[in-house]
Amino acid sequence: MDFLSFFEEFKERAGNHDLDYLKTTISEGFQAREVRQGEAVDYGYTESVQGWKEAFEHFENFETTWTYTDHSITQTKDNEWMAAFWVSLTIDGEQMPTSNLFFDTFKKEAEGWKLVRSYIEAGVQNPLSITSS
Repeated sequence: MDFLSFFEEFKERAGNHDLDYLKTTISEGFQAREVRQGEAVDYGYTESVQGWKEAFEHFENFETTWTYTDHSITQTKDNEWMAAFWVSLTIDGEQMPTSNLFFDTFKKEAEGWKLVRSYIEAGVQNPLSITSS
């Protein structure tokens, strides 16, 4: 599967709370840094899967829509791509004022595309509210 097709599938399945898919797509050597209100936290595969699980459980009783706003997609190596995008939530029909800005690096491995690195700015202004102003 080419990267662009994979990336569309990745966004769709994450937005549908497919934890089993994410477990197989996130590399076991995954490295991440999340910055929220100026505080940086580094984590790996286990913490990432646990974070997704907790998020999915938190929103399971709400009507939730994930909106991806793609910023850029860049091939960085023959087998590696970086995608910059926002994830904004609408919960029970109400657009949230903040979103998360992701810089995710994916690498083609023998098993398929894997998320190997991520940098996240959490709780930033929702780009959907910027464009609607």
